[in-house]
Amino acid sequence: MRTLMRCLAIALLFSLCLCGCSRKENDGGAAKEGAAAGRYAGYRFGGDEVIDLGSQPLTLPEGAVAELIARDSVLASRLASQGFSVRVHPFFKGKDITEFLSSGKLQGGIFADMPALTAAASGDFVCVGLLKQGFATIVSGKPMLVRDLKGRRVATGLGSAAHFTLLSALQNEGLTEGDIKLVPMEISEMPKALAEGKIDAFSAWEPTPTLAFAAHPEFHMVHKGVSYGFLCLRRDFVRSHPDQARELAAAVVRACAWMRPPHGLKQAAEWTAASAARLQGAPYQVTGQAMGNIIRNDLLNVPGAPRIPATVLSEEGLLYRKFTFLKRTGNIPESTPWAKVRGSFDTEMMRQVVARGGQLALQRFDYRNSDQSDGVK
Repeated sequence: MRTLMRCLAIALLFSLCLCGCSRKENDGGAAKEGAAAGRYAGYRFGGDEVIDLGSQPLTLPEGAVAELIARDSVLASRLASQGFSVRVHPFFKGKDITEFLSSGKLQGGIFADMPALTAAASGDFVCVGLLKQGFATIVSGKPMLVRDLKGRRVATGLGSAAHFTLLSALQNEGLTEGDIKLVPMEISEMPKALAEGKIDAFSAWEPTPTLAFAAHPEFHMVHKGVSYGFLCLRRDFVRSHPDQARELAAAVVRACAWMRPPHGLKQAAEWTAASAARLQGAPYQVTGQAMGNIIRNDLLNVPGAPRIPATVLSEEGLLYRKFTFLKRTGNIPESTPWAKVRGSFDTEMMRQVVARGGQLALQRFDYRNSDQSDGVK
């Protein structure tokens, strides 16, 4: 009996230890999720017929389009007549936006191709507008070619368009990721790390390369690779509110048209810089002229934009190669067919919006020059 009691006591103690470990692990996971959500704890979501959109003021040119959507009095008036309103929430990362989209707190988001592809793979989202055809750039501290990166420390954001650009450049030279010392790093930290010699190069998207070259003229461009940006909406929102989805698409077309003249582009750059400064709690270091150049080159001068051309979705195209990359890296389930992702890109909505320009007031411009202070414009 005494032996049996001892065995039972040991078993009970072992069980309690397991529970304690499990509780610590679960609490740690919850704490991590809470910290991520805490960054945007002051944001308000939902409400009576409110359309919540996520934006990235620190990323160009997408941030400028989102800024104009937030200030578009024509959009606000037309939505109000239909019983709706729109709020634009600034986020640091596209990944953050996709998480809030998946939870249903956001009805739409503006972000780059990698998070757009990841969202599209679920089939629950629809990309309706092309908001960027720019570049991710590999920057080094001294003159070098791609093949010179072998054995060197190169920073990038894992699973990002910049990561893809880096690997594609290496592959073209017969190299692989294993031939370099890959350093995962936040994009905002890369220029400083390169200047301090902690890394030998980095791969990033705009405006980080522009900022880096402005602060460090001694830096050098090693390679460039094309990167896209999209307006993505929840599929259930598009199905249940097709008129309001078209109004959002029309606001994108209106924003692009308003930024074509120099005064519109200059004003949009100033507003976007102010929003970026509020989000990061420090002045936005990209000059107005540099911002204007990025917006013009990566959006306004792109043929057909903001419509999504069917050629972008070809299996011979870059977007498909990025899709296969995301599957190899485990960001998209290996079993996901390209047809499912391709079906999440709507090439018709923008075309229909442009064709109905008069009905959707595409040539009426009225942008508010006021800001709210709660993190939501």
